[in-house]
Amino acid sequence: MDKLNIKSVIQIAFVMEDIYEALNIYTNRYGIGPWKINVISSDTVKDLVKHDNRKDFAYKVAMCRIGSVEWELVQPLDDRSIYADFLKSKGPGLHHIAFGVDDFEQAGSSLRGLGKKMLQSGNWRGTRFAHFATDDELGFIIELFSFAEDYDKLKPLETYPAE
Repeated sequence: MDKLNIKSVIQIAFVMEDIYEALNIYTNRYGIGPWKINVISSDTVKDLVKHDNRKDFAYKVAMCRIGSVEWELVQPLDDRSIYADFLKSKGPGLHHIAFGVDDFEQAGSSLRGLGKKMLQSGNWRGTRFAHFATDDELGFIIELFSFAEDYDKLKPLETYPAE
């Protein structure tokens, strides 16, 4: 089995009940932002999967860069995503850390070879993502990305603060 071969930290993500309340605190109290906000759902994502089965669910994300790391705030919009499961069982908090790897497919195979289940995956605007259950050993879920070439140029649904 090949090692995972992590190259960089790409993203740190937190789940919360009210994304706008959190955005207000992050932005106005701590000066973190500006934020790009999007909705992830079966309307916006191809091949949306939870626990290896096609599944419909929705959540709102707000993302900003702090240095080279993207921060992501996530609010479930229904009770069907892994984020809703997390919020119900653990409450708000650190959910996942996304890592840069040389080969998305090989990294996913390595995690499966370690016995780690793929929790959720999809293809959002050409960017593939997959979450793996590593929280039993690491205290957080690992997310892998394969970015679309224009990822940083994609127009968000809205921004915070508003432009």
